[in-house]
Amino acid sequence: MGDEQVDRNLKGMDDLDFDGWNNADWNGVFAHHHTDDVLVDWKGQEPTRGIAEHIDAMKAFVDSVGGTPPRITSHPISFGSGEWTCAIGEFEDGSRMVTVAKWRDGAIAEEYIWA
Repeated sequence: MGDEQVDRNLKGMDDLDFDGWNNADWNGVFAHHHTDDVLVDWKGQEPTRGIAEHIDAMKAFVDSVGGTPPRITSHPISFGSGEWTCAIGEFEDGSRMVTVAKWRDGAIAEEYIWA
């Protein structure tokens, strides 16, 4: 059962990044893969609490880099254990970010992102 849970959650991370993030689908796919009370630590800044704060922070980031989300092209490394996953997202320019997520009922409840 643990492997099935990890596989489902990693598929959710693919959907979140490749569809939600890349297409700036904030209130659809992006929100769907986070709990309403999600806690997000983004690059060591003050954590956001709740999906609305998280979306606002991501919109502000996207605006600061020109208004289009940097495109994530792959997750070359992804793995998990139980309710936790870790995925390395590779951007078109070759840069990478690491996302560690704790999942609850098929959505991210805690997210730690380093870029």
